[in-house]
Parts: sequence; structure tokens; C-alpha cells
Amino acid sequence: MSSEASTSKLHDVSHLADLLVAGSSDKAATGSLNRPGTKSYLSNLTTYSISELQIEPATLQTQSHHLTSSLTSLTHTSYPTFLSLHRTTTALTNSLQVLSSSLDALLNKSLPTLEESATNWKQRTEEILRERGRAKVVLDQHDKIRDLLDIPLLIDACVRNGYFAEALSLSSHAKALSTSQSFQEKSPPLVLQSVLSEVHNSVTQMLLSLLATLYEPNKKLPALWKAVNFLRKMDAFGPSSPFATRNPSKTRVYLASEDSTSPEDEITNEEQIALAFLVGRESQLKSALETVGSDVSRLSKDRELDDREKEDLARYLKKYIDAWREGVYDIITQYTTIFLEKSSSGPTQQPPPKRHTPLSSSTPGHSNQELVRLHSLITTFGSHALDVHLIPILSPALPLLSLSLLPSLLTQLTYCSTAFARVGLDFRGILSLLFADAILQVVGRDAKAASEQWFSRLRKATGAASSGPSSRDRKHVVPPSKWLITAAALSSPPTPSPSPVQSPPHIPPQILASYPPLAEHTNSLLGVFNALRLLAPLSIHSDLVEVINDILAHGGDSLLNYLKSFSSGLSQSTAVTDDELEKRRRDQRVAYAIGEVYLSVFVPFIQRALVQGIYGNSEEAKSVTADAKLQQISERWDKLKPELQQSSS
Repeated sequence: MSSEASTSKLHDVSHLADLLVAGSSDKAATGSLNRPGTKSYLSNLTTYSISELQIEPATLQTQSHHLTSSLTSLTHTSYPTFLSLHRTTTALTNSLQVLSSSLDALLNKSLPTLEESATNWKQRTEEILRERGRAKVVLDQHDKIRDLLDIPLLIDACVRNGYFAEALSLSSHAKALSTSQSFQEKSPPLVLQSVLSEVHNSVTQMLLSLLATLYEPNKKLPALWKAVNFLRKMDAFGPSSPFATRNPSKTRVYLASEDSTSPEDEITNEEQIALAFLVGRESQLKSALETVGSDVSRLSKDRELDDREKEDLARYLKKYIDAWREGVYDIITQYTTIFLEKSSSGPTQQPPPKRHTPLSSSTPGHSNQELVRLHSLITTFGSHALDVHLIPILSPALPLLSLSLLPSLLTQLTYCSTAFARVGLDFRGILSLLFADAILQVVGRDAKAASEQWFSRLRKATGAASSGPSSRDRKHVVPPSKWLITAAALSSPPTPSPSPVQSPPHIPPQILASYPPLAEHTNSLLGVFNALRLLAPLSIHSDLVEVINDILAHGGDSLLNYLKSFSSGLSQSTAVTDDELEKRRRDQRVAYAIGEVYLSVFVPFIQRALVQGIYGNSEEAKSVTADAKLQQISERWDKLKPELQQSSS
């Protein structure tokens, strides 16, 4: 009983392992003592007897050597397994670390991002759904959109083929789409704006094509009427036109006495179209006249023309006048039909005024003002056509022609003016001044040319150099008996009677036949007068008389100089024989007779041939001889006559 009691008291004693752990300071040893196997062995160790405890170390050493030997053998035989196990363990450790990192990233980043993306999915798909909805609407309206996009192409095709009405209808349709009810509070879509821009460009090209029609040659009234009507429909120069001015004040007509204008003075679209019409047709007229006009200008340079060139110039002038008449008459009649007849027709129903049009533009007063300005435009054009295209060609060319070519040109221009008088462009007054000036120049030139032979003969007879060596420094005067008179009249030179009977103005006096040079001079001047007889303007009558008197005075002066030189030569000569004296007296009688015939017969006859023979004015023919230059010539002759009479006696 006592032994059981003592044994039971061991339960209160701590285990050996606990005591060893408490008394050890080595952490490694402490860890090994806390192992379950160590505790179990130490607990069993306390139950051993002394003998068992004494042999226990040897037993443990033997087991240790055995285990060491077994472990060494195992190591030598299974070392690849240990190496593989080590690698596998290392790889497993790394894999577990990567798995841990991936799980952390999945939990901390990917799953929240996925959750956020799922939350935002609806917001991101709404825009795509709207785009798909719009694409579906476009696909549903594909035919209508294609028709809308084809409008500019159709307008271009219509313009190229001349279907202007259809082009305007398409343009109006496109504009109506942009002003529909659905776009009143917002701007039209971009596709419609793009279509409207292309339509505007196409309409602009159509407008330019219509304006170019006004410049095309050989366009007749129907084509021009069609072009102008479409320009009116398009409001070619209105506020919506590409050609509209940005400054409205420039489209007003200011009168000289006003600082501002009323609405009636504004330049209307109709007036601007009319002006464009005149500019275009005038350009075509200018190009049509350039070919013939260049030929006329080439021959109208400041130079003398022969007879062939004068005929060519007259032919070119006729062609030019015909081309000018046809071109200008067509323009005036076309303008009158298109603009004036429409404006002067009865009152028609006016369309309601637009916002940009003044209210007074539809009043009768405004229509009257517009009609007056339209009339002034064609009047200005007619004057411009005369001043620029006809008169500058005729003025330098007419004086170069001969008198025989002028009547046909005047007849042609008179018919032309008569035709233009029906449309209010009568320019016969200009023709009278133009031809009068040309005839005056032609007569003066022809008369001087006709008298040049007479002057050259007098100069030659007065200044022929002597062939003798002793008279080298003085001039030899040809005696009048050698060249001024016929051989039959040499013995008794005919002189005018004291009271001569005047012959008809168209028949030369018979006495002139005895003096061939003077007769030839008379025939030359009468040839000029005969050509003048076909076309003799009254306005240049006095000028012609002055020109002829100048020529007669110049001829008389040359004749008196010759007679003076002849008389001076006679006073210096030393005639000793009877034949020489008789020859000198005969020359003196011829000199006296030619002077008397020239001043008393030739000069009055030429004056009467011009004044009475051409113009039929017998009263003026009596006073025309009182010319200052001719009176001076007559006074010189009166002084020279005594010398010739004294010498002849």
C-alpha cells in the first residue's frame, strides 16, 4: 500500500523533457527536445532500470552507427533521387510563389478591373448603338440620299445640253429641301450643305454659260432671247447672284443736282442684263469687223495710193460698211425686241416683292424710269458704234479715194442711215460733214496734182541752165514762142477782145486752144470738176472756191515770174540783125498774149466752171474774181504789161 502511494506521487513530478527544456539555453536543443518523439523517448527512459540505463548508451551508439551506415549506403545508392527531389522541391516552391502572386494580382487588380469594365459596358456600347442606328437610317434612306447627291450631276448635265429650265427646277428643289420645316430651328445636315454648295457652283457655271452666249458670234434672236430670259429668272445681278456687288451704294445712279437718290434711281437687274447684252454683242461686232478693218487701216496709212489701191480701199470700205450695218442693226433690233418691247408692253401682273427689293420697284414710276434708262442704253450704244467703229475708219480713208469712188460709198451709207432711221439712229448729218471734208481734201489734192504739170513747165522754162560756157553763172529762159503757143498762131498771137462774150461754163473758150500748155492745164482742172459734179456739197462751196483761187493765184504767180525773167533777159540781150529783132518782138507779143489770156480768159472761166457750172450760182460767179491773191497777181501784171508792150513796139 505504501509503495503504491509513493508511486502515485510521481504524477506530480514534471516530465524530464520539460526539465531539460527549462534548463537549456540553446534554442536548437530546445526545439529538438520539444519534438513528440523526443518527449516519448524521454518518458520511456524514466521507466528503465539501472541496468537498462547503463546499456542504453551503447545501444544508442550501435543504432547510431547502424543508421549512419544505412544512411551512407542510401546516399550512395539513391543520390539521383535526392537531387531530383531537391529540384522538384525548389520548383514547387517557386511555382507556389508565382501562383500566390498571380492569385494576389487576380484578386487585387484583374477582378476589380473586370468588375469596372462590366459596369461601364453599357455606357461604351450606347455610342456604338447610336452609330449603328444612324447607319441603319442611312441604309433605309439610301435611294433618297442617292437622288439628293445626284442633283449637282443632273444640273451639270442639263447645263451642258442646254436644258436650263430643268436645271433651275433642280436648283429650286435643292433649295426647298434646305428651307423645309424640319430645318427652321437648326442648320441643315452636312450632306445637304455639301449638296447645296455643289448646286451653287453648278448654277454659277450655268450663269457663266448664259453670259458667254451673249459673246458668241452668229447668234440669232431666239437664242439670245432664251439666254436673257433665263438670266432674268436667275436674277443674274441681284443680291443672291455671284456677281452682286457687296456695296449697295455702288448700284445707285446719282444725279448731278442730288446728294442722295430715291429707290427709283437704283440700277435694276433688267438694266444690268441689258448692259451685259450690249457689251457681249459689241465684243462680237468688234471681232467681226477686225478682219476687214485691218485691210482698210493698212491702206489708210499716210501715203499716196495708186488707182488700183484706191479701188481696193473702196471695196474694203464697202465690205466694212456692210458688216457694220448688219452687225449694229442686228444688235439694235435684238435689243429692242428683248428689252424695249417687253418693257413698253401693257402692265402685267407683278410678282410679290422680295425682302431685298424696295417696295417702290413695282410702281409705275419706277417702270418708267427703267424704260427711260433702257432707251438711253441703246442710244448710247448707237452713238458708241458710230464714234468707235465707223467714223474712225471712214475719216482717214475717204480723203485717200478718188472723187469717182465717193458717190457709191455715200449712196451705200445713205441707204444704211435710212435703214437705221427706222430704229432711231439717223446719222445722215454726220455723213454730210464727213464727206464734205473728204471731198474738200480730195479736190484740193487732185487740183494741185492737175496743176503740177503746168507749174513744172513754168519752172523748167524759167530756170533751164544755159549750155554755153560763157553763160555758166546765169540762167537761160526758154522763149514763150517755143512752148506756149501753136505754130499757126505764132505770127499773130490771139488776145482776148475788150468786150468778150462769155462762153457756157462747161465749154472752154476757143482762144485757149492756141496755147497748148494752158489748154492742157484747163482740161486737167475740168477733169477734176467733172468728177466733183457727181458729188458737190454746198457746205464746202466757199472752201472750194478758196482752194481753186489759191491754185490759180499760184499758177499766175509762176507765170508772171517766168514772164518777168523773160523780160529781164530781153533787156540784157544785144540783138543786131533784123531776124533777131523780129524774133524778140514775136516772143514779146506771145508773152503779152499769154499773160492776158491767163488773167482775162483762163482765170474767169475756171471760176465760172466751178461756181456756175457745178453749183449753178451765176450771181456769185460775178463777184468771185475779187480774190485778194488774184488781185495782187493782176496788179503785178499791170506793172509788167508796159515793159512787154514797150519792148514789142
